[in-house]
Amino acid sequence: MSTEEETSDITTKRTEHVQSLMDSLRASSPIYGFILPTMTLTSVTRGTVLTRLVLGPEHLNSRGGLHGAVSATIIDFTTGLAIASWDLRPSTGASVDMNITYLSAAKQGEVLEVESKADKVGGSLSFVRITISKVAADGEKTIVTLGQHTNMAERTRGSLRKR
Repeated sequence: MSTEEETSDITTKRTEHVQSLMDSLRASSPIYGFILPTMTLTSVTRGTVLTRLVLGPEHLNSRGGLHGAVSATIIDFTTGLAIASWDLRPSTGASVDMNITYLSAAKQGEVLEVESKADKVGGSLSFVRITISKVAADGEKTIVTLGQHTNMAERTRGSLRKR
């Protein structure tokens, strides 16, 4: 098997694993099932997950903008996916700390692109950065929310460990 084929196989395996985890989390968590049922997976690489979400009325605050609690839910959900993409671990642990910076607003009908990047996935803690941007019709992106999330990681013997 060539290196390119091996890389393609690993990418496929990562993507399938993250999609399966997304589906499982939404099915088992009422909050994820309510707030993020239409979030779609765009791409997966080791430690990085890109997703998209079109904002609906359930995502908005009383002023018609993206609700801060929804941003926190997006951060919690997608940073776990980034951790799982690191080495295909079946679960992502529990939140230890979350920092959120709100930079601009997004409203109903706008498309959000969410990029979650695991900076370190260790034996006890994982550290993930996230950028939530709204994407205009011309493709221009405006950052809406920045976040950092620390999770208590579960050790794993995932099939892609140290790759």
